[in-house]
Amino acid sequence: MKYVQEQEEWDRFVADQLGADAELVRVSPSSSDCRVYRTPEAIVMIRRFTPASIRGRNNSLEDEYLIRQHLSSVTGVPAVRSYTRMGEWEWLEMEPLPELCGYDPSFGKPLETFKDFWDVVQVTMQLNRLGCSHGNLHWQHIGRNVAGGISVFGFDHAALAAPWRCTLRDLLGWPTCGRRGTFSLLNRRPRLRGRAIDFVRRVKARLTREVRKLVPKTESPSTQDPHVAKSTFVSCTRLRADPALSTLAEAWTVGSYSTASAGSYYSLDIAGINFPGERPWLLRWDRIRKQVDFKGKRLLELGCNMGLLSIHAKLAGAAYCLGVDVHTDILSAASLAARGFETEVEFRQLNLSSPSPWEQELRGFDMVTALSLLNWVRNKERVWSFLARHQEVLYEGHESEQEAERNLRQAGFTHIIRLGRSERHRHLFYASQR
Repeated sequence: MKYVQEQEEWDRFVADQLGADAELVRVSPSSSDCRVYRTPEAIVMIRRFTPASIRGRNNSLEDEYLIRQHLSSVTGVPAVRSYTRMGEWEWLEMEPLPELCGYDPSFGKPLETFKDFWDVVQVTMQLNRLGCSHGNLHWQHIGRNVAGGISVFGFDHAALAAPWRCTLRDLLGWPTCGRRGTFSLLNRRPRLRGRAIDFVRRVKARLTREVRKLVPKTESPSTQDPHVAKSTFVSCTRLRADPALSTLAEAWTVGSYSTASAGSYYSLDIAGINFPGERPWLLRWDRIRKQVDFKGKRLLELGCNMGLLSIHAKLAGAAYCLGVDVHTDILSAASLAARGFETEVEFRQLNLSSPSPWEQELRGFDMVTALSLLNWVRNKERVWSFLARHQEVLYEGHESEQEAERNLRQAGFTHIIRLGRSERHRHLFYASQR
């Protein structure tokens, strides 16, 4: 499949230009062909020109380079070192940032302090005084510099205008610089609008199912399937020309209408087409694939959602993959996704909180995954007891790093590797009993 070929091309390019030790630290949700890597010497932003990577961007990396040279006097903007364009690739190198912060500077999280937010405000005020509006003050573009202060990068939506225009755009998101700010300090309408649309979709899907229960089934099963929704990708001619991509588009559409808490949660790009989601899948998969060997193993994915982990594990050489989830509608999307990725993965509906002996049904696996799962299960001890029966486990929880390691050791796992933070900024672990 072209998707696998594209990932191999990315791996080769990054290895050739940045070295084998380059760490993927950011992927744009709107295009996985826009990425940020960390090396010991620098932070490097890379873009591969595809229809998805160009869509929605106002500035190229070359534009960012010129704008940030103009802002060289601002202490909260990392110094840029070079810009390079080679064929369909372009990359921008800037000074290293020890930490790319994983929080939203406007909404805040429990451990966020007022000082962090005030630092963002101060950097923004410096930009505005120099006649520059950042226009996209999202947490993905916030980092912590060597002095411990806040730095702002990611100037793909920046604009140059009069200082007062820049201030209104960055503060309120107003289109005073010719275009509206995507994420401003105080105006969060883009995010709120997205959540409102998602809520309406879920309510509509639930009402549709309830109404269908009251209507006699006079049509064939294929036309009565409540999960088949009009594709949001229907206008893309490239989808109609490729059955696999068309099937993936249907999977993402079905997932977006699912009642699962994270339906169509992940975004990724294939053949220049963006399959949308709240967070980039590649950021999670990159943490896993570099340190976990799936070849020849039988994998069980608990709480599989759209089954992307099982699908990618099968593409990475797993002998057999089974994904289980409580939501039948999201499993329909997972089956479509497996067909679109041209893999053979089995999916099954299963409620881990059910009193039925589901443990007896799930036997003979080499590796089990429990990623952000236990928070939604009533009997956590039962699931931990099931995990302890297996030689290998992939684990992500809602607890602290120390608590997660302690729980894994209590379950009998003696060899524990911290894979890094997931795109949800939780700790990912691979553990084995050896």
